[in-house]
Amino acid sequence: MVKANIPGKRDGRIALWVDGTLIADFPNLRLRDVDGLEIDRFGLDLYIANNMKCVNRKWHDDVVVATSYIGPMNNSK
Repeated sequence: MVKANIPGKRDGRIALWVDGTLIADFPNLRLRDVDGLEIDRFGLDLYIANNMKCVNRKWHDDVVVATSYIGPMNNSK
């Protein structure tokens, strides 16, 4: 989740959930100073350094971009 701050205030927030559990939270952020600056792009990336000892892999599974928290997917069958 990325919530832009009110310009001039430190009330922005970045938070991350995995399977409904909050795993990272960065409150009190000042991300902008003007009202016209809005969030208009989303990117997902993970950096993996060169490692000669083993194969590095990454998976992105069921990533959602939304305007509000929607909760974890229901995987019951």
